[in-house]
Order: sequence, then C-alpha cells, then structure tokens
Amino acid sequence: MSALRMGTILAQHFDTATLSATVKALSAVPLRRAGVLTEMVIAGVGASLADKADQPALVIWGSKIGALAASARVVTDIVISREPPFPFDFLATQPILAAVPLRQAFPCVENVLYQPWRVDEQLYWQRMRELAKVWLKAGRCVRVVCGQVEPGDGEYRGQWQVLEQG
Repeated sequence: MSALRMGTILAQHFDTATLSATVKALSAVPLRRAGVLTEMVIAGVGASLADKADQPALVIWGSKIGALAASARVVTDIVISREPPFPFDFLATQPILAAVPLRQAFPCVENVLYQPWRVDEQLYWQRMRELAKVWLKAGRCVRVVCGQVEPGDGEYRGQWQVLEQG
C-alpha cells in the first residue's frame, strides 16, 4: 500500500436553520424525523466528499455527547408534554441509524461506523485514524471520512478529515 494521505481537518459550525438548509440540499430523499446527529453527519460527509463523490468510501464518526443529548431531549419533551413519545422519536436518537440516509444521499459510501467515545479527543481521533488505515490497507475502500459531531442548544459543531491512499 502506498503512503496514507490525511486531509486537513474541516471544522463546521451551524445554527439550526443553516444545518437544515444544508442537509436538505445534500439529501437525495426527504429526511423525515431525522435527528440532529444524522443531519450533522450528512452535512459533514457532503462537505468532505464534495469533489470526489464517485470513489468508494467508509465513514467513521462519533460524538461525545450527541446520543446522550438527543435522548435527554426526548425524555424532557415527554415530561413537559406528559404525552407518550412516538417510536420514531427514540429511533431518531440512535446514532447508527444515520447510515441509512447517509448511504441514500451518497451512494459511494459503502460502510458507516459509529464510534462512541468518552476518552480524550486526541485518543478518539487516533483510534479513528488507525481504524481507517486498516480499512485502506485491506483495500475495502479508497478513502475514509472520519468525523466528530457535537450538538448544542441551537449551535452544532462538526470536525471532519478524509484519509486516502497516497
């Protein structure tokens, strides 16, 4: 295998309206009831693959607080409204379900892995890059998009990096 090329880290910051508009423009199908994590992943992968959307790719992504924050919002809404949630409310909090609309929006994405983490951010990125190297060395894809997304109250952050065979 030739040398590994690591792209620069792309930092994204969105407010709610900008995130929704960005995702709507990138999605091949309407995203009904998609959670914020799914929208953030689509926005990040779309920006990362903008000029190379035809080559096989793997996406590895995670969030330190995303799934927990999404679940907490659903539970808070239940307490406030005193109404039972719909099943899709809880489904929208599940990070791995981002794979379905992601693969619909980007047919070049052959695999999607969610990596939960509670460790130091540097260790998290190192783990993703090592996993990417293994996939690239095995020839299962020609590039790997690694990312971290973090939702906030009306502000959403993402960091993305593309690793490719050199």
